[in-house]
Amino acid sequence: MATTLLSSRGQIVIPVDVRTALGWKAGDKVTVEVSQDNTEVHLRKKETLDAMAERLSRYVLSGTPPLMDVHDFYEHREARG
Repeated sequence: MATTLLSSRGQIVIPVDVRTALGWKAGDKVTVEVSQDNTEVHLRKKETLDAMAERLSRYVLSGTPPLMDVHDFYEHREARG
């Protein structure tokens, strides 16, 4: 566990060992969420579209043609039966 200070401008420094463990670097976008009971703050690196596409591509069958819109999706699904 690491401890950091909140500056007068509302900024915090995320310690280098935490940034390294998470793979975060300067310029990364981070989403900030407050828990429902207002006792915790959750930080999450905002995923880029390219990273999301790469992650999701693992679930696409090899040789499946790319779909351009929702109509292509339904046509492709109906063709498979």
